Amino acid sequence: MITYDAIVIGSGITGGWAAKELTEKGLATLVIERGRNVEHRKDYITEHKPTWQFPLRNARLSVGTQGAQEYPIQARTGQFHES
Repeated sequence: MITYDAIVIGSGITGGWAAKELTEKGLATLVIERGRNVEHRKDYITEHKPTWQFPLRNARLSVGTQGAQEYPIQARTGQFHES
């Protein structure tokens, strides 16, 4: 039976970083991911797509004025109003 010192659920940005830190400390780490296996380039179909080709590029639909009032710093970025 294989034993682990740590188990990380999900390999998103936080889970991946946690697994990296744990393994660098010498812990036997198991990462469990629910999603399918992703192949770089093949599965990132919008990786090199210019922003003007996205249907909602810079559209200010979802957050609106209230969101900009609640998050004034974040609202300064171009991506804040995209969803």
